[in-house]
Amino acid sequence: PCCNSKSILHCCSGMKRLVLLVALASANAFLAPPSLRPAPGRRAGCLVNGGVWTRMVLADDVNVDFDALKKNRKILQTLAKKNGVKANLKTEEMVRLLRIKAAEPEGKNHGNAHKEQGSPQITSDHSSAFNTVLVHGAGKTVDKLGSVNMPIYQTSTFRFESAEHGAECFAGESDGYIYSRINNPTVQELEEAVAALEHGYKGIATSSGMGAVNVVYMALLAAGKHAVCHKTVYGPSRSLLENTMAKNFGVEASFVDTCDLQVVRDSIKPNTALVYLETPANPTVAISDIGAICELAHAVGALVCVDNTFCSPYLQTPLTLGADVVLHSLTKSISGHADVVGGMIVARDEAVYKRLRPMMVTLGACMDPNQAFLVRRGMKTLGLRMQAAQDNAIKVAEFLESHPKVAWVRYPGLESHPQHELGQRIMKGPGAMISFGVKGGLEGGRALLNAVELCVLAVSLGGVETLIQHPASMTHAKLSPEARLQGDVTDDLVRLSVGIEDAGEIIADLDQALARV
Repeated sequence: PCCNSKSILHCCSGMKRLVLLVALASANAFLAPPSLRPAPGRRAGCLVNGGVWTRMVLADDVNVDFDALKKNRKILQTLAKKNGVKANLKTEEMVRLLRIKAAEPEGKNHGNAHKEQGSPQITSDHSSAFNTVLVHGAGKTVDKLGSVNMPIYQTSTFRFESAEHGAECFAGESDGYIYSRINNPTVQELEEAVAALEHGYKGIATSSGMGAVNVVYMALLAAGKHAVCHKTVYGPSRSLLENTMAKNFGVEASFVDTCDLQVVRDSIKPNTALVYLETPANPTVAISDIGAICELAHAVGALVCVDNTFCSPYLQTPLTLGADVVLHSLTKSISGHADVVGGMIVARDEAVYKRLRPMMVTLGACMDPNQAFLVRRGMKTLGLRMQAAQDNAIKVAEFLESHPKVAWVRYPGLESHPQHELGQRIMKGPGAMISFGVKGGLEGGRALLNAVELCVLAVSLGGVETLIQHPASMTHAKLSPEARLQGDVTDDLVRLSVGIEDAGEIIADLDQALARV
């Protein structure tokens, strides 16, 4: 049934190949988790994704070559149907989604938080591929001199091999480098690594997280267009859309509770071009249903962008849930050491990427190669850091919820969180961000912040150190009091980014500080 059978399936016996092709045509294929070495009794399949074995195993001794599958749509569609991927998608999109499926462990359960002795315990469901990509990257851009770490290409411009080569670079006919505002090897290697972790087409590194937000707004919105935005997002993200984009560029925006799908449905208009989400939201830790919102947005031709800073790709991959764009403040969890500022955009497909990349170049929001080097170095331990911080956060959240001077706690790992079940479904763990209210309102919160000793009184999040801050007077201070209340940023709200210190020490510090409230 397949003229490309030799290139698609690798096996030892011609008879076995025929039987397996029939089995494939009758949809008896199944997926196996990735491995860095062939399993006993099986031959290795194609080596893809920068050195990680991404294998779709049909039976003993057989593996599927994804690139070869692109040439036979009928078999590709059969495989897609059996593995939960829509068979009417474009070939490239089907292959991309099947590769994602192949990278998932068997029995994958996004809602992997479970209760044991009354407490939510998180067990990692990440395949070896995640930490491997963190350490080794996507394997596309490598240093030609063999450096283990991508060197810092601290140069503004690059030498062409000839006049013809320069013309080819500017025409897009060569992968050569031109100018560091446009592309740079150190930055490109980081872009490829983050894109691989997010299962996206390509990444675009920016000078800061707000640089990424600016690029998305400027590229995907225009005068007369409408955006739907979660009512509680990072303060500058809302302020930019609500003030600058609306007043200077004629963009209309609705700030709504995207946790309520009916509200989202009612807010989308014929001229809606973008739905902008931050989930979990900053600083309320509210969770939105990414997949359901994508269906509503795509029905009118709108794109969906998700700020994934709180989770990082370790805990959530919005593109696999249907989002078109994902962005990060790399300053936070991905870098993780509070020593560098940066941003990243990852596009789901080439068409969206080609709208975003030129805007970054035009705005001059490029990342410096030294920034990229520092982010890439910190990123290698993302999985270890996020898991340690999350383990601490579970204990801290339980402590806060039982404390008499704490009015309320919002943490996805607690059953009291309004979207606890949704978080279990779309996230791989509850993360390390907690918001809580201190009894005594603004003055009570101020007393707490002034009394902490171990916890660092500072903005930002996702670092190895525990950070505590008061959004109403700090990160969201530029919003009007009405806008803050509409976004549930109350005066008593304290945001806590739990670090990797000993959990007992964090709890002891909060306990002594709360005693002074």
